[in-house]
Amino acid sequence: MKSAKKLIQLCEKYHDRMEVDVIHGRYIIDGCSMLGVHSLLGHTVTLEPQTDDKKLVEQFGKELEKYRNEC
Repeated sequence: MKSAKKLIQLCEKYHDRMEVDVIHGRYIIDGCSMLGVHSLLGHTVTLEPQTDDKKLVEQFGKELEKYRNEC
């Protein structure tokens, strides 16, 4: 639950500059969707930022790694 909350907060932080898709199998969930992200708890997911700004994706990745190390 804690990791899902942190992921949602991170996606919301970047929401005005890019969308982040949370993917599990054939399901694609908006990273800002609390209900959607929580429905995937316990599953391995892939995050796919939707932007052409490579620096922004790199910054997002660094913050994501920081959150992963905290959980």
